[in-house]
Amino acid sequence: MKKSFKCGIFLILLLPVLLAGCIEIDISTGVDANYDAYLVYNIALDVREFDAQYQDLMKNALNRIGWHYQEYLGFVVDLHLDADPCTMVMTRRVGNDSFEQAYASLREMLTDESITPFMRVDMAYQRFERQDKFLFNAMTDFTQVVRLSNAEELPPALFEFFEESLLSAEGTITLSLPASEIVDSTHNAEVRNNQATMVAPLSYTGQTELELTAVVNLFRDGTPGGTFDDIVGEQEWFRDIAFYIGCAAAGLFLIILLVAALTKKRRNRR
Repeated sequence: MKKSFKCGIFLILLLPVLLAGCIEIDISTGVDANYDAYLVYNIALDVREFDAQYQDLMKNALNRIGWHYQEYLGFVVDLHLDADPCTMVMTRRVGNDSFEQAYASLREMLTDESITPFMRVDMAYQRFERQDKFLFNAMTDFTQVVRLSNAEELPPALFEFFEESLLSAEGTITLSLPASEIVDSTHNAEVRNNQATMVAPLSYTGQTELELTAVVNLFRDGTPGGTFDDIVGEQEWFRDIAFYIGCAAAGLFLIILLVAALTKKRRNRR
């Protein structure tokens, strides 16, 4: 993947905001229970400490970023410039008919050089008879972003301010995938309502590594189950039902044979 092109665009779009130094960017991505793949940028910009003219400049920069993502990159943008702080939520969502299709859509989205927050993305999906397995590995590296975007060529005073702004920037990255159980993760993750969610601090001065392996246990009708014990319980339930049905059928067969024998005996007496 040609990283320099992707990183240059990503930094150019965010540079006017990052220079403000009062920025929080929370990124959410993953696959939800409705087979939707999504990528969300939630940006909060605090401009209260600046004079009115500079506030207008930063708000206009934020507005241009939102317009670009909406008009050219297929995001739905919810922008509130009059809020305190200013907020902008940019969402790209792709509907699918299955977890497998959703994971492929997510991979396509997160490797798109114009929108991905990651420098590296490795994803794999495995399907078994009663289980789907999701393997996700990705890394952000804003230091590399700066290097590839030639930000060092900025005037020294501006580049120094830019570096200080990166040090003060805050944010998180949240990954959510369908799951009954978590096999492995690089950060604390939990499973709720058949979704594994992992939240990690987003580093602007180094790398943020995300790795999550999760499995979805499937019932016989293909719907997500709970733990492996739930699936085993379902199998035992089916075995019990089959046993009881077999016993009932055998008993009914014996009753039919007995009735037939008694009927034959009465006829012989006549």
